[in-house]
Amino acid sequence: MARWSYKASTHKLADMFSESERVIECDEKGHCLVHDLPEKNLEALEKVLNEEGNEGWELVQCHYHAGDMFCLWKKQEQEA
Repeated sequence: MARWSYKASTHKLADMFSESERVIECDEKGHCLVHDLPEKNLEALEKVLNEEGNEGWELVQCHYHAGDMFCLWKKQEQEA
């Protein structure tokens, strides 16, 4: 049976996007959507995903909260 390691990470959206470019909107229930993300900002998001992926981490979920992007990752442990 596969065994997994998990980790959480946060990433400041202010480091990825300027305030005027931010296109993540959340409703009163906390549901968030990304709208019309400019291509240059996709590169910043892809960088986060690729850096973790190169280390063997797989993205499980990603959420926006209080100006941060919160990500949950998993990696299959090597069999001994």
